[in-house]
Amino acid sequence: MTTPEPASALAAAAPVAPVAPATPEPHAVRAGLVAGAAYVMVGWRALLVPSLIRFVAPTFDQTDAGLGAYYLATGLAYGLGALFGGRFIRRFGARVILPAAAVLMAGGLVVQGFTGLWLVFAVAGIVVSIGASSADVGIQALFLDLFPHARGRALNLLHVAYGGGALMAPLLLAALVGLGIQWQWLMTGSGIAVALAAVGMALTVPANPGAGLAAGEGDAADAVARTRRLPTFLLVLAVSIVCYVAAEAGVSDWLVRYLEALPITQASLALTLFWAGIAGGRLAFARVGNRLDPQTSASVLAVAGGVLLAVAFIVPVGDLTPFLFGAVGVAFGPIFPLVVAAAGARMPGESATVTGTLVFAAVIGAVLYPPAIGFLSEAIGLHAAMFGTALLALACGAAVWVSRGLRA
Repeated sequence: MTTPEPASALAAAAPVAPVAPATPEPHAVRAGLVAGAAYVMVGWRALLVPSLIRFVAPTFDQTDAGLGAYYLATGLAYGLGALFGGRFIRRFGARVILPAAAVLMAGGLVVQGFTGLWLVFAVAGIVVSIGASSADVGIQALFLDLFPHARGRALNLLHVAYGGGALMAPLLLAALVGLGIQWQWLMTGSGIAVALAAVGMALTVPANPGAGLAAGEGDAADAVARTRRLPTFLLVLAVSIVCYVAAEAGVSDWLVRYLEALPITQASLALTLFWAGIAGGRLAFARVGNRLDPQTSASVLAVAGGVLLAVAFIVPVGDLTPFLFGAVGVAFGPIFPLVVAAAGARMPGESATVTGTLVFAAVIGAVLYPPAIGFLSEAIGLHAAMFGTALLALACGAAVWVSRGLRA
């Protein structure tokens, strides 16, 4: 068993603090459950438009290039929320920012459900993305602060919640549309569910979630922050997240479109199995993650995911295809929370900086490649464009491996 190296010599020289109880406080559990439920909706939102893409595109008469432009705009908006979300949380507190972020999500989704204009739909999607990324940063930072002695387990369980929302979206949405429910009503209903989550977080999120950090952790982290705001290892981990999310989002956003030769139910099954695999992988690592080195594990999983993804694209589309993407999801699942946990362990007391940096890196990945797939598909074909996601997964594994030897 190995443990993450300290963030710096300053952290190593910090006074040894008494060991805090392993059992979290009841208020932390309450806030974690409600924030986890909100994170389910963040995951659900991520798959709303990709799952309904066969209905959204003809409704607004959009081509792959138009959808790619939409993904680009919403991806940039996600980056804006990630860039400023952490700063706003540090200034105003999670109790204010998390409910406000959820309100932005809810309002944008309701507008998307009611509008008949593509421009309004796209602008509302930008608003939804800003709210979702602010919630993404804030909820992950909240978990790092609420559960400082089990960060790996807590973040894997949190990302299981995200995966659960994403997992439910494709098949459930396809089934509801099949029953005759218009896709616009599904967008509106999603907005109402997010609004309920906003109320729950306003009532349960503590004013100072980082109060439980061991004595000395915050001081050491502040010293690190003053000497070097973004350590080298964090920057390299950010590069790994760029590559990982570019691969994951590329598959997630375009899989239903890529499998157009299959019935909508079977294509939706592939996307569902992909996210089921992600949720399953995260759940498994929630049990064993604290006993493994997070960076080594993330590196191995990324390489395995890249190889499996290449196989999934090489094998002709058929009945086996959904299960191949499910296997890819199992390998992909734990990567993001493992990387966040590794960075959080090396920068205690700087949870907003860690999550803000890594979520912003995730946005760069989401902006760089998934939208480009739409344009590349018209030049080299969708199959060739999608194969690039396998190469990005391999690059992620290489970057995480390099970060193991870097100090703050």
